[in-house]
Amino acid sequence: MVPPTWTIREDDRNEMFMRRHIEIPVRSQCCDAHIKDGHLSREAFLSLTPYKVENRLVSREKLMNILQSYRQRIISKKYLDFDDHLGMTDADYTKLTGFTRDQHTRILSFIPSTALRNSATRSVRSALACLLMKLKLGLSNSVLASMLGISDKRQISHIISGARVALAQHFVPRYLGLNHLSRQDVIDNHTSSIATRLLTEGRNPCILVLDGRYLFIQV
Repeated sequence: MVPPTWTIREDDRNEMFMRRHIEIPVRSQCCDAHIKDGHLSREAFLSLTPYKVENRLVSREKLMNILQSYRQRIISKKYLDFDDHLGMTDADYTKLTGFTRDQHTRILSFIPSTALRNSATRSVRSALACLLMKLKLGLSNSVLASMLGISDKRQISHIISGARVALAQHFVPRYLGLNHLSRQDVIDNHTSSIATRLLTEGRNPCILVLDGRYLFIQV
């Protein structure tokens, strides 16, 4: 393995056992390239293959832990879960919100923990997804509450409002207007070819101004 290495988390090992019927031994490690946001990446999760089959004794604690994980999975499957890094694909993200999982992560990286926090009813990622679903799909708050497993539609209003304020304060100013661009960046990357030729090439360029205010069209 290429350092740095990560110890595979218990919840990832349980997920591998439930979804792929593969047991990862305790304290197993992997390269940093296979980890994303502290978990096994989706690519690593799907590409892992078993190297042997054997009968093993399972302790009572481990069995109870697996059964509890199964129970939580059955309950959560009724609703959309944006925190499950294996349950939803990029295609699911895009259809529901218009953004991929990586784009969600990038947007959230601009929002400090003091501006938008995890709560008992939703995570920061779910709050952002709720706002984007509202913008893309135009669903009512009651429908969003049913899809996300939230009992009161008024909580959806608070979730959307909190996510909107956080984005407006910490994300939108970075991409709205020209304040986030330097003058040289505008000249190099955001100027049309004709404007570049007219304004930079030659000392006395000939500029043609087309204004149709006084042009009459005969019908």
